[in-house]
Amino acid sequence: MFTLIFYGFVLITLIAIVLAIKGEPKMYWVAALCTYIFSFLGGFSIGQLTVGLTFVFIVLAMAYSFNLVKSGLHYVAFLVIGFVTGVIMVVYVDDAWLFFPFSILS
Repeated sequence: MFTLIFYGFVLITLIAIVLAIKGEPKMYWVAALCTYIFSFLGGFSIGQLTVGLTFVFIVLAMAYSFNLVKSGLHYVAFLVIGFVTGVIMVVYVDDAWLFFPFSILS
């Protein structure tokens, strides 16, 4: 059952990313939430790596929300900031803190 939920969130994430790139930047919020959920469901294998992508989508969503993306160069800059933040969080922060809201439930 969790496998179907996992792949469902992966599919929603991919659709949200495509829609966001095509001109619906609010879909980055959906992509961030779905990535976070399927990262948690991925658990101790791929989940710890994919949670870094959550930060990419959060940074892009925040940049579009505050109208900071004016050109392609700005988009790439925020994309890089998101990747760097994601790598730092995955490497240096314990997964118990990265998945804190879910760890309360378990």
